Amino acid sequence: MNKNRINIIFDIGGVILNFYPHTFLDKYFPALHDKLYQIVFDSSSWKQLDLGYLTTSELKQVLINKHSHLEKEISFIMDHWEDEILQPIQETFRTIKLLKKNHFPIYILSNIHPDIYYRKTKEFDIFNLFNGYVLSGEEHLLKPDHKLYQILFNRYHLDPKECLFIDDSPINIKAAQALGMQGIIKTKDMNLKEILKEKNIL
Repeated sequence: MNKNRINIIFDIGGVILNFYPHTFLDKYFPALHDKLYQIVFDSSSWKQLDLGYLTTSELKQVLINKHSHLEKEISFIMDHWEDEILQPIQETFRTIKLLKKNHFPIYILSNIHPDIYYRKTKEFDIFNLFNGYVLSGEEHLLKPDHKLYQILFNRYHLDPKECLFIDDSPINIKAAQALGMQGIIKTKDMNLKEILKEKNIL
C-alpha cells in the first residue's frame, strides 16, 4: 500500500463515537439489562432504523406497540440513548485531526440513520474534516453487504487496495478485506494512533 495515497475509512459507532449500550442499560436498568438489550438494540426493528426505513420516533412506537408492558423503559431508552451513548472517543478524535493535518483523505462508512448522523455533525465539528461519507440509512444497505462498500469506492473514486478501514465489527472488516482493503478491528481500549504508527502510516 502506497502511504502517500492511502485513504482511511472510519466507522462511527464504537470507532468515532462511543456505542456501548450495555453501559447505558447497566446504569439505568440493571435488572432488565439483557431483556431490554434484546428488545431494543438487538431487534430486527433496530436494523430497520439503520436501513433508513424507520425514524427514531417511529422505532420507539414500534417497540412500544410490541412490548407495551415496558413502555416506560423503552420510552426512556429511545429518548436518551443518542445523547448519552453517542459521545466522542477522544483518542480517535485526536487521531483524525492528526491524519487530516498530515493530508490523509478520510471517509466515513457507517450503519447509521441519516437523521442521527446529521444531528451529530452539528454537535461535533470533527465530522467537518471528512472528505466524504456513505451511510446505510441513505443507501438502504447494511455492512457487511459488499454493495455498500462499492458505493463508497464508486462515489469517491477509491481503489480498495489503497484503503484502510477501521471498524469495531470483525464481520465488517472481513468484508472489507474480501474487497481488497486493509482493516483494523477497533477495540474499546485500543490506541489507534499507535496502531497506525506500527503500520507506518503515521
